[in-house]
Amino acid sequence: MEIIDTSAPIAVKDAKDVFETKSSFFDKMKTKIFPATHHTPAIKPYVFNETNLTRLILWAAAANLPADFFGAEMKRNMYVYGPTGCGKTRMAQAFAARTGRSLFRVQCSKETTLSDLFGSWKLCGKDQGMTWVYGKVCQWAMQANSILLLDEWDQVPADVAMGLNGILDGAPIHLDQTGEIIQIAQGCMIMATGNTNGRGSAGGQGGSAAIYKGTQKMNIANQDRFNVMFETYLSEEQEIALLVNLTKAPLLSAKAMASLAAKVRANFIGLNEDAGAGGMAFQFTITTRNVLNWAMNFNLLTQMGKKVEEAYIEALRMTVLDFAQKDEASAILATWSTIMGTPQTS
Repeated sequence: MEIIDTSAPIAVKDAKDVFETKSSFFDKMKTKIFPATHHTPAIKPYVFNETNLTRLILWAAAANLPADFFGAEMKRNMYVYGPTGCGKTRMAQAFAARTGRSLFRVQCSKETTLSDLFGSWKLCGKDQGMTWVYGKVCQWAMQANSILLLDEWDQVPADVAMGLNGILDGAPIHLDQTGEIIQIAQGCMIMATGNTNGRGSAGGQGGSAAIYKGTQKMNIANQDRFNVMFETYLSEEQEIALLVNLTKAPLLSAKAMASLAAKVRANFIGLNEDAGAGGMAFQFTITTRNVLNWAMNFNLLTQMGKKVEEAYIEALRMTVLDFAQKDEASAILATWSTIMGTPQTS
């Protein structure tokens, strides 16, 4: 594995410029920029809200504090939860991209093993024999000021999650298979994401385990090693701006699409919490990714000659709506007709 020296920043810039925020809270704040590697994500449009950006910057600052800065041991890991498709992974990627940090992403599931995370012996060719291949955790630990992103962390079995408690505490990695001891490099950071708050729900903010199959309740000892933030969908105003900027959607179209998405999400988030305790989970939502693709499909369909009214609905169906149950799809189309002021089209 190629290791680039990323232990020292190459620049210190104004946080407002780095994160493209207008919040006055960041007026006098500076942000370190590190040398990019091939693991550094590309910069893409992203809107940071003040609360979560504050927590991200604090998270990064904590990662570089001397061990004895406080008398007590400080948490240096972040758990981000929220409804599907709201941008949790994008937030980590955007933060890494703008600060030059390498990002090592692990897509977790109930099948994830410690070998997947740390590495294993693999046959790399008949002439090479068995070679130890480092997992993402070890790759991250060797690259200073990098981010380990554990996506869908609430899907991981408890024994696997507990196997990471050492690195969550900053302890060296002991590879029994090779006898190697890997010291975690300076400034390394860990973020885990999930749809629930680690206890099977989302604390009154949507995301019951009833609709997220396979989610696990996090062991309290594992959960105790994280700070936490809640992430949710963009506001209508933010999503309208994103649609106009990224898909060339006309302003009126963007407003209508963002309005429908907001109404569907309100039902999805509002009805899911504690659905298993007597309610029925609303199992459909429209993510930001889907709104953007709806707008792009609509654009192409109108260029192909579809009538505008038909193009809206066909694009919505092919993008996401045909995944929905029939009664939910009908309700969403009725809402769309109300927004557009037109009779419902089946």
